[in-house]
Amino acid sequence: MDEIKTETKDEVKAGLTDVVKIEYIDPERAKFTEKNGFISLKYERPGVDPQDTENTGEYDRVFLHRCFPNEMSEEYISVLDRENNEIGIIRSIDAFPEETQTLLRSELKRKYHIYTIKSIRSVNEKFGYSYWKVKDAEGDREFTVRDAYRSITRINADRITVTDVDGNRFEIPSLSALDRKSYKKIELYL
Repeated sequence: MDEIKTETKDEVKAGLTDVVKIEYIDPERAKFTEKNGFISLKYERPGVDPQDTENTGEYDRVFLHRCFPNEMSEEYISVLDRENNEIGIIRSIDAFPEETQTLLRSELKRKYHIYTIKSIRSVNEKFGYSYWKVKDAEGDREFTVRDAYRSITRINADRITVTDVDGNRFEIPSLSALDRKSYKKIELYL
């Protein structure tokens, strides 16, 4: 009869450590700069000789991605290279020098720009697309949503985001604060 092997908690943890390796970017070893409108990074990996240019890590362009975009907008920021390989994770933007904080926040604001919908003028559905006319914080705006049921994300009971066909994000911070006519226009999708 085959013997069933049970693993201890430590063995399971050790096995997961081999599969999931998270490297946190040390603010003392990372230098983010702006080059030609893009963010670049020079990173001296811990335990690597700074003269070893192959493993030191110079990236002419990096991309920032929030791991928890709705809950922790300035913590746990994944830094990716051009090939979408993760270089490491920033635990908190606040750990970096002021100049770097400004650069990182500016890039995240650009990437995660969200329009705030104040009222909804109309939502018309045709062939699986819905065409929205809204008033946001910046004025009147029109956008198209494919499959509204999948493009509307409920953040909590009162807050939603809508993603259009171009990947732009629109937020209704409070459904209860919408005027009655606006709410009626989207009630079907909620």
